[in-house]
Formats: sequence, structure tokens, C-alpha cells
Amino acid sequence: MQKPVFYYVYDGLCGWCFGFAPVVAKVQAAFHDKLSFEVLSGGMITGTRVGPIKEMAGYIKNAVPRLKQVTGITFGDAYLNEVLENGTYISNSLPPAIALAIFKEQFPDRQVHFAHSIQNLHFLEGKDLNNVNVYLPLAEAAGISEADFRAKFNDVKYREAAEKEFQLVQNWGIDGFPAVVIEKDEQLYLLSQGYQSYEDLTSTLNQLLEGKIGQKENS
Repeated sequence: MQKPVFYYVYDGLCGWCFGFAPVVAKVQAAFHDKLSFEVLSGGMITGTRVGPIKEMAGYIKNAVPRLKQVTGITFGDAYLNEVLENGTYISNSLPPAIALAIFKEQFPDRQVHFAHSIQNLHFLEGKDLNNVNVYLPLAEAAGISEADFRAKFNDVKYREAAEKEFQLVQNWGIDGFPAVVIEKDEQLYLLSQGYQSYEDLTSTLNQLLEGKIGQKENS
């Protein structure tokens, strides 16, 4: 019998997703025998939204204290003092989505891990996710050669894979991140949209798996 699928809809540049990462990791550890896990990149910043982070820096700075209070997550000094203060970083959701597509193909059982690792590069270390070089330590640690990862990062196949995920998320009507969608018995259920604690999320998840509740998402 096929396991239900836990779709974690995130974006590499989403601060609330960064805060939600420990919750998702904990859910995967607790439910790995009951659920399959897949990460979908949502495409939060694409097209005309792509631009210098200074355009959003004020909003982000104001959100950081609330995010820290609610999630307990801590942003790195390199992100706060260099990326935000400098303001020249070009926010674009496509490059981290391409990187994740590469990791997902080779390590489908570790995609939650790689999604979190990509966000750590940005929100902890202040790395430029548009630059292929920042992903190389992750790739090499996973056994992917530098040459192989570089080639795939520039391969239209992985760009199209990322864009296909953006379109799927859009088709589901999801425009806020993080979100969780459960696929069970060939039906899709929107479990959460926005940050939720582990306790709240798993309470709803258990009820859904037991067939007690569930708001069906359009398939």
C-alpha cells in the first residue's frame, strides 16, 4: 500500500520556511514510517519580483524579531549585517530551486535535509544563492563532483524541473509559504499554510491520517 505523501512547500528565500525547518525535520523523524516526504519549491520571488534585497530589507528586518520569538530560530550575523545591510543581493528563487532539483534527483530520501541546508547557506552564512560555488561544499559532501554539479546547475533540465514545481504550487492555489499538503488516497489536502508548531501540525496530521478531518485541495 502506497504511503500518503507529505509535501513541504517552501522557498529557499523564505524566512518563515527557515523557521519552520526544524518542525519539518522533526515531523519526518517521527512519521517516516507512515509518510513519504517531498519538498516543492514555491517560486516566491520570480519574474518581475526579482531584484535587490534592499527593496524588502525593511520588511524583513521588522519581521525578524517576531520570527525569532515564534519559531526560536536565529539568523546569522552574516545575513543580518551583510546581506540585509548591504542591500545589493539579488533575490531570485530560481537558483536555489535548481540546486534543490539536482539534490532531489540523486537523493530523493534526503530532500528535506538539502532544502534546510540550502537555507542555512543563506540565512546563517549569508551566502549568495545565485552563485553555483556556494552549493559545492554540499554537493561534494554528498558525493557529487564539482564538475557534475556545475554542469547540472547550468542544464536546462533542472531549470525546467524547478519551474515545473513553481507551476504546480501555483496550480494548487498556494501563494504563501511555508505550506504543507498531504496526498492521501489520490486526494490532496491543505494541512497548513504559514508557520505551525510541531504539536499543532502533528495534531492535525494525525487526525487527517485517521480519516477524521481534512480540507480537500483542488487536484
